[in-house]
Amino acid sequence: MTYESADRTAAPGLGIVGAAARVGWGVLGVALFAWTVFEAVKHTGLTVPLAVLGLLVPWLAALARPASGAPPAPGAAAVRRALLRVRTPLAVMVVCSLVPGPADNTAAPFTFGMAWLTHLVLRRALGRDPR
Repeated sequence: MTYESADRTAAPGLGIVGAAARVGWGVLGVALFAWTVFEAVKHTGLTVPLAVLGLLVPWLAALARPASGAPPAPGAAAVRRALLRVRTPLAVMVVCSLVPGPADNTAAPFTFGMAWLTHLVLRRALGRDPR
């Protein structure tokens, strides 16, 4: 078995580049978490439960994973990939930023996307990248 086809957790070491990337993801994750908490406290109301929900959304990908030995449901892999990609919460945040009007109208969905992004970034920092 070559290193490319081996499980990433079985690799003997990350190397300097891999370790630096994980540290970078970790720093970004901590900054995003602080920003998420700041936005949730600042706007209150519906922003707080949506921030909590945003942190939990990537765990919904586990529901799309079939039980051991069971065939996957049609479209389950696509749903799982969509929930674990960084592009999806970024798209939520960009759309909320482009909506005209007062910021209070879009604070809750923006914070939802930011919390979702925070979870994904911290997953990558811990080495749980879906790739």
